[in-house]
Amino acid sequence: MFSLFISASLTALYWLFRVVPVVATGIFATSFAVNLGLMKKFSRLVEPLSSKAKISAVSALAVVTCTFSTTAGYSMLVDGLNKKVVSEQEVVATTLISSFPSILSHLFTFFIPVVIPILGLTTGAIYVCLVGLVALLKSCFGVFLARLWHSANPESSKSKLPNPQTPKPPTSNLKQEALNKSARSTYKMLKRVVPTMFVTLFLVSVAEELGLFESFSAVLQPLTSVLGLESEVVLISATDVVNSYSGLILAGSLLEGGRVTTRGVLVALLLGNVVSFSARFAKHSLPLHFSLFGPRLGSRTVAVNAGTTLVLDAVFIVVLLVI
Repeated sequence: MFSLFISASLTALYWLFRVVPVVATGIFATSFAVNLGLMKKFSRLVEPLSSKAKISAVSALAVVTCTFSTTAGYSMLVDGLNKKVVSEQEVVATTLISSFPSILSHLFTFFIPVVIPILGLTTGAIYVCLVGLVALLKSCFGVFLARLWHSANPESSKSKLPNPQTPKPPTSNLKQEALNKSARSTYKMLKRVVPTMFVTLFLVSVAEELGLFESFSAVLQPLTSVLGLESEVVLISATDVVNSYSGLILAGSLLEGGRVTTRGVLVALLLGNVVSFSARFAKHSLPLHFSLFGPRLGSRTVAVNAGTTLVLDAVFIVVLLVI
């Protein structure tokens, strides 16, 4: 038993020393760029999409703001709604349009510094692209709804976006403050990720040493063989439902050991999203939307966003199972 504990601990530490430096560097670098205001250049990627959607200047600015803070962007919508500048229909459409800009902020703070190092360059990049594509399709659906509703009220979005101010070059004090904030945010992220990563890797190593994966695979073999997948896919999905970090770490560990393929990992993570989406939306989205938009409009925005995400994830799972 003691040798099992030592072996599992060494395996977990090996993965930690391999992944954590990359994750920490990525988190710190991207956080530093955000704190310096360099990430605001990405707003130019969002503005053309907003203008083509025929939405008001307030909604367009909210979409751009969601690239950096979803709460701040939604708060701008609430202000426009209270001033009768933005309609409820436009709020629903704008929350959909902001899906892709919101992913951009997660791209540089989570997907690139965390997901790709854990899953590896190929599998991680494909997964990030799939998540980004789902968000892009949601935004396109939002544009479609906004243009459709705009045709019934063409006077609602004639205002234009204000010209953005030219950012001032960062001073030494600003750089020092950005460094301090980046160091604190990196520490907070690692304080949450590293213990989860170690415990998950330790338990995975123990399970492998005890042959639990082989037993679990034998039980699920009939079901997964019909779908052409590894039985570990179900294990990854179940872990992802409980904790997304643990699901990623388990997927990366099994992928590294050759127990699951890239397609299996993608299906497992998307399946985990589908299974856990109701709990995640109830835990995170409902309180935010209710507090900002009220119960009636808040439940409407959550239902539309959650339903669209569920349908798109299910479609991609079917596509992955077919190919």
